[in-house]
Amino acid sequence: MKYLSQVLGLSGALFAAACGATDGDSGSITDATNSAFGGIYQLTRANENKTSCVDPGASTLTQLKDQFFVITGSELFGQKYLMLNSCSSVSDCQAKRAKQLANQPYQIEYTYTLSSSANASTLNGFSASTGTGEGTQCVRRTYADHVLTLATDHGVHLESRLKNLPDHAMTSDGFCEVQPAQSKQEAAGVACSSLKELDGQFLQAM
Repeated sequence: MKYLSQVLGLSGALFAAACGATDGDSGSITDATNSAFGGIYQLTRANENKTSCVDPGASTLTQLKDQFFVITGSELFGQKYLMLNSCSSVSDCQAKRAKQLANQPYQIEYTYTLSSSANASTLNGFSASTGTGEGTQCVRRTYADHVLTLATDHGVHLESRLKNLPDHAMTSDGFCEVQPAQSKQEAAGVACSSLKELDGQFLQAM
C-alpha cells in the first residue's frame, strides 16, 4: 500500500456514489450513529491476507505511515454516511475532518465508507470499482464489503473483504462505468479473494 495513494474531496462525493447505498432491509445512519462512532482513533492493529479471507493474514501495521484515523459523518443527496479516513496525527485528523466537512480535497492512505447500520454497534458499507479498459472490456473490476464494529471500550474493528468481479463490456461510447447495485448483485455469487482488518483505540470525540 503506497502512502498518500488516494485523493479525496467533496466530502467523499467523488466516490460515495459507488460506495454503498443503504440497503432496503438495513438501518440508516443517524446522528446517534455519528455520535457513537465518530471521533479520532489510534491504529493498534492492521492485517492483510492477499490470497484468501480464511484468516487475517500478515500484520501491515508497521508498513502504514498513517497510524491514526478519524471517523466523520457526512451527507450526500439526503443520505447520511460515515467515513473512516487515515491521518498521521491527532492534529492531522482534525484538519482532514475540517476539510471533509468543508468539501475541500485532502490526501489519505486508506479510507472506508459506512452507509448502513445492522445494529447500534455494527455498521456496513461497500465499494465498487469501474476497473480499467482493455480493448472493449472493463477488466480488474472489484467489489468490497466493509463491516465496522464498536466495542464496549469504544474501540473499533474493521473488516473489508474484496471480491474480483468478471470482466464487463464497455459502454457504447467506450467507457467503464460502475453501477453499485449491479456490482453488489454480481458479487453475491463470487468468493472472497482478500481480506483487510484494522483495530483502533478511541482517543477523543469531535
